[in-house]
Amino acid sequence: MKSFLFLCFGLFLLLLIPFESEGQSRSPVFSSRSSFQPPSQSRPPGGTRRPLRPSRRSLALRDLGWEIGGNIGTSHSLTDVSGTSIDRRPSFLNTQWSTTSINLGAFGRYRFHPLFAVKASLNYGRVHGADSIAGRTRGFYFDNNVIEFAVNYEVFVPTSSFNFPIDIYGFIGLAAFYHNPNLTVPDPPPHDFTEDEFSTFQPAIPMGIGFNYAISRNVKIGYEVGWRKTFFDYLDGFTRPWSRGSDSYYFNSVKVSYFIESTRRRW
Repeated sequence: MKSFLFLCFGLFLLLLIPFESEGQSRSPVFSSRSSFQPPSQSRPPGGTRRPLRPSRRSLALRDLGWEIGGNIGTSHSLTDVSGTSIDRRPSFLNTQWSTTSINLGAFGRYRFHPLFAVKASLNYGRVHGADSIAGRTRGFYFDNNVIEFAVNYEVFVPTSSFNFPIDIYGFIGLAAFYHNPNLTVPDPPPHDFTEDEFSTFQPAIPMGIGFNYAISRNVKIGYEVGWRKTFFDYLDGFTRPWSRGSDSYYFNSVKVSYFIESTRRRW
């Protein structure tokens, strides 16, 4: 009887072992490749999609290309004649706003990096000033037409989004301009007037700030203010023996441009 029971128990174990092996082969942990898939790299557990981050290459190729446009605005001078006080050094606060004139220009910008660009521009501006506005009894008046060619290096403020519609930038560069001032003096001239020789071609350093607003992918409108540091004191046609600095001028401009996308492939 005991032998029969042991024999039955042994047969039961032999029948049970195949079923356990088959059950283990169907476990999710040891299933085939078709039934087991690792979690997606773009979708972490929980079903939330991770934000896509642009590669360094896509950042480097964003908004690259040529931009052409024109500008219109106002021109102002800071000279010995066009100030608002008698013995004050020319500055933005010393501008004769009543002598504001027009400036016109055209430009081409090449943006070779999302943060950097080079711009070449041709500008015209008329500047003039009068002693009478500053309360001087000297009685001088001048007007001058400035034709300027400039090449500026621009640095843009970084933005975290490709779709941010405003570009803010600062610039500095080199310029050469032609001018031929027409100075009117009373007769007889005052004792501090000296008529000196000077060149009608002069260098300058333009510097300033601006911003662009993207109306569409290709059309932009912007504003820029740029001051021109010169290295002479004859923008108004004369200088004083006690002059406290060189003459200068600046433009306020509204710009409209068309952006030509780069043909370089974006990855």
